[in-house]
This record gives sequence, C-alpha cells and structure tokens, in this order.
Amino acid sequence: MDSASLLISLGTSPAIVPEAFHLPGVSFTAVHVLTTETTSVDLIHDYFASEAPNVRLTITRVVGFKDLRTEADHHLFEEVLCRWMLASEPDTDRRYVSLSGGYKTISASVQKAAGLFGARQVFHVLADNLPAGTGGQGRLPTTPDEIRHAREIGALRYIRLGPEPGWPQLAQARAADYPLHRDPIAADGTHSVTSPDRTLTARIADILDRSHRIARSWDSLSELPFAELATWSPQDLAWLSEPLDPIHDASWVRSLPKLDLHCHLGGFATHGTDLDLVRQDPNTHLPPRLDLSFPAGWPLPPVPCGLNPYMRLGNNNGSTLLRDPDCLRRHCQLLYQRLIEDRVVYAEIRCSPNNYTQPGRSALDVLGDIRSHFQKCMDAQRAQSSQSFCHVNLLIIATRKNSGDRSDISRHLSLAITAADQWRDESQCRIVGVDLAGFESPTTRAALFQTDFEAVHRVGLAVTVHAGENDDAEGIWQAVFKLNARRLGHALHLGDAPDLLQAVADRAVGVEMCPCANVQIRGFHPINGTAKYPLHEYLEAGVRVTVNTDNLGISAATLSDNLLLLARLCPDLTRRDLIQLQRNALEAAFVGSGHRSSLLREASPKPPTIPCP
Repeated sequence: MDSASLLISLGTSPAIVPEAFHLPGVSFTAVHVLTTETTSVDLIHDYFASEAPNVRLTITRVVGFKDLRTEADHHLFEEVLCRWMLASEPDTDRRYVSLSGGYKTISASVQKAAGLFGARQVFHVLADNLPAGTGGQGRLPTTPDEIRHAREIGALRYIRLGPEPGWPQLAQARAADYPLHRDPIAADGTHSVTSPDRTLTARIADILDRSHRIARSWDSLSELPFAELATWSPQDLAWLSEPLDPIHDASWVRSLPKLDLHCHLGGFATHGTDLDLVRQDPNTHLPPRLDLSFPAGWPLPPVPCGLNPYMRLGNNNGSTLLRDPDCLRRHCQLLYQRLIEDRVVYAEIRCSPNNYTQPGRSALDVLGDIRSHFQKCMDAQRAQSSQSFCHVNLLIIATRKNSGDRSDISRHLSLAITAADQWRDESQCRIVGVDLAGFESPTTRAALFQTDFEAVHRVGLAVTVHAGENDDAEGIWQAVFKLNARRLGHALHLGDAPDLLQAVADRAVGVEMCPCANVQIRGFHPINGTAKYPLHEYLEAGVRVTVNTDNLGISAATLSDNLLLLARLCPDLTRRDLIQLQRNALEAAFVGSGHRSSLLREASPKPPTIPCP
C-alpha cells in the first residue's frame, strides 16, 4: 500500500474526514484538514485518537471565513487553500485530494487547486444511510461508531477521479515563496491562518490567461516571430501591428532584448569620452591623438561621405591604439558595457588580431587577450546581475587584397581555425566564424579567395562576407555561391537581382544591415539621396535580414538607434517587424542548437510597459 498524505476541505460534516481517510489501497501517514472558523472538529480528534493515533493530523482554520456569502469570501478561501496545499504536502506524488467537504464552490476550488499543483489522486467519498435498526436510525453516519459500522457493511463508496499532473508553470512554486500567517495553536488543536495578500492566485490567474491566449493562437503560432507573443493581450498585439514610431517607441526599443551580429572591435572608442578612457593608462607609448572632424550633422549628415572617408574617421583606434595591451583591455571592457546598456543579449564582435601584434606578442596572444577580456566581463556581469547579460562571441576578419602579399589572409584564417578548436565551450566566449571584409570591387570579389577559404569550410567554421555595400549584385552572388557565405554584410544591391534575392531567401542566408552606417556611407531617402532603403523589401521577400551597428564609435549610434532609424527609412515597418528582425538575428547567429535555445528565452520580448501612443 502507498504511503501518502490526505488533503481535504471540511464544511459542516466532520465525519467526511475519517470516511475519506479509509480510501482503499492507500495508507495515509498524514491527514491535513482545511475548514472554517466555526466548524466543530471534536469528532475528528476523537476518531483519529482511537483509530489512527500514529497518523499526523493537522486541522487549519481560515481566519475571517465563517460562511460563504460573497465573492470576497470565496477569494479569501481560494488564496489560503492554494498556499495550504503547497505547505501541507509539497510532494505531488504523495498528495491525495478529497473533494468531499464544504460548499460546492469550495469543492470546485479544491479540484482546481489539485489540477494546478498536481495530485496522485483526486477522489470523492459518498456515504449511504445506515439501515434502520443497525444503530444508524436510517441516516448518514455521524459518530465514530457509526463510521466504523458504515465501513464494515460497505456503506462508504469511493469515486476516483484520477491523477492530476499539475501545471508545469507551477511546478517550482514553493510554500516558502507564499507563506501563511499562522496564529498560535488553539485549545482545540487547530491552526488559524490567513494570507497576507493574493499574489499566488494572481499568478495563477495570469498563467491561465496566458495559456488561454496561446490556445486561441494555436493555429498561428508558427507565424509569430516568438511564441511568447501568443501570450500577449489582443490590445498589445494590435499595438504591435502598428508602424514603428521613432519618438514614442524609443523607450520600448531600448528595453527590447537585442542581438548584434555585425560589430567591429576597431570601430568602437574612436572619439570622445570612450577614446579618452581607452587612452588613459597605456602600457606603451601611444601616438598623438589625431584631430578628426566628423561631417556636419553627424550621425545623420545631409550628404553621404563614402566608405573611405567613413573608415578614416576610425583612425584614432584600430591598429593605431589596440596594439597596446592595456588599451585593448579597456577597449573591450567599455564595449561590453555599452552592449549591456543597450540591452544587447548576444553580440558577435569582429576583430583582426594580426593587426594588433608587436614584437614578442603574436596574433594568438592578442586574440587570447581579446577573448579573455570579454570572458571576464561576462563572468562579472553574470555574477552581479540576473537582469542583464550579454554573451559575446568573436569573428576573425580576413581583409581583401587583389594583389601583393596575401599571407595576412592565410594567417587570419589559420588563426580562426586554431582558436575555434582550442575554445569549444558554448557557454564561454569563443571564435565562431570568419569574415571577408575590406574594400569591395570587381577585382576583390569572393571567387578570388575561394581556395583560401577551403580549410575554413573543412572544419565547419561559419563564413560571413561583406558583399553588396560598394560592389554590385555580382559581388553578392559570388559570396553566396563561391564562398558559401551563411551571412552577407550589408547586401544593399541584393534587390537588383530578383533570382539571387529569392535564392538568398530560400537558403536562409542572413543579411547583416547597418542602417546608420549605410546612410552615412551611401545615403538613403529620406535622410539624404533618393534611393529607397531595401530592408523592408528584403523582409517582404522572406530574407533573413538583421539590423546591426557596424561601428559603434564611428557611426555614433547604438543598436537601438539603428532600429529606430528604420522608422524614417522604412515608413511601413511595424513594431512586429522589429521583433521579427531580432528573431532573424537569433536564427542567423553562429551558435549551436543548445545556445540558440537559451538565447530564445533571453531574446523573447515582453509586452510593452510604456503607455501606447
């Protein structure tokens, strides 16, 4: 026979407790009774003292609940009931729940609580009238002797309703999280309890409401960027379908969990306070700080500046500054802090370690330091905050060259292969891919480097290629079909080749767009120029397009700034589209399935907490 606990509510008929105690096939070692302030419990004490003295018996009275007259009475009882059930028997597999005692609403609440928190068995007990002349006078048993007699003649009938697995969302609920206020034990051996608030039933109501929304959205779940959206209210979903507002939505966008897949290490801390902080405590002698002036109106100048002038704005950083180990350390720390401040939960940072070497300090040493700095930032952030965390992985850059010594490309690709094999733990900062970057032209297209990348493909490293920023659609085509790129940097000319556009969508190739940098370099309507920014067109075509920062320092724009700029570049873009961009980034990230699953939880958006305009 099983060893178990009986949980039962009690109305005005105390005999129901010993009757339920004799459920066939179960040996109860504990009996927990929940009753009103006024019910007599003498019969229960007498029966268990004589029939089951070794059974642990607790009788709990609900303070302020004498009679069920109002909804307030019902809500009071239901809150105490749920907390009492958790406290009485935390082990679902030992919990047997009887529905026999109390008002109909009380029985309904007991059954509901059993369904929510789980029970080994839910059951009901019925007693027949005792036959006249047998001591019962043709009525239900009401004394210990009558209860014994009813058992002997089979006048007690048990109806098992089956087990309840409980709701998974409540599996971790603990009594310590929802305590009852207990008065001292009364003269009749009962505990009087009350609840300080209604937080547990409020949580239950929220879970039920969210679950019903999911059920209503079942047929459309596969169409949602995140399944979490199915739990949003109809009002919030309607708000989500409206166009993005760059003013009213700024706080919401900044609070969204975001992913940045295209962020250059050397493009951060290029000017201003960040540059001052990086240069503050160098280990070696630093060259003088250049007096670089940004174009008028930056970060949204009236005229685009072009790629080469844009890159020159970063000349205070990169290989000029990051050769110094202390500057590199501080640089990584500050960049990580900026990611945290902007609610970025995952970032892939691109770097060129071979450019930061010096005598006695190899590219592998530099890369090891970069990785170590970000890992220490991650460890510190995880230790001090459960609310915000950003996982950083690294991409190694190979820079295009159309002539001369191309050994630097081989060195960086070899470094990526070696480092990726050395650091394999997905929970740690590691090398997850390589990037073909540098100035695009017909003479530096991907086909030229096809043999260089064979070793990268052999070991399964992911490849992203800057393509279609300056070059035309042919540059994109070669990146996809000659270098097997899993992602494309910018791809601004993808729409010029409809068949290629469809192929990129069908292959689920990620497209890394950087609105602020794209506007600054190329110009797009209505910021400057007449060309239409193609992001929304790509989304409509099913392309896995993402939004990124490119160079946080040069562009002087966070990931949130880049997303908000889309409201001006793509007026038809909705808030839901913005969330789709984050889901696209999640799917395009160079991570394994386990890490992607954890990111899915971290990146799932929550309903807006700001007033809708």
